[in-house]
Amino acid sequence: MPHIQNAAVLQRIATLPIATYQAGETVLTAGTKTGRLLILRKGAVTIEKEGTEITKVMEPGAVFGELSALLNQPHTADVRTL
Repeated sequence: MPHIQNAAVLQRIATLPIATYQAGETVLTAGTKTGRLLILRKGAVTIEKEGTEITKVMEPGAVFGELSALLNQPHTADVRTL
């Protein structure tokens, strides 16, 4: 499978619905099942597990919730906006 450049990904997702969150909002909560796959358009989020920050993500095109959505399983971490 060929590598897709970030600009190409962003162009392809430009037609998807957009949700906007304020700083400090929880986007995905560990233990819940939303069936949602989210793609970061701009901004930054923190990934937390049991109150411990695992990483911060700021790269446009980053995907969240995909494993839970594909496997129909609860989210395993909290995703919060920065």
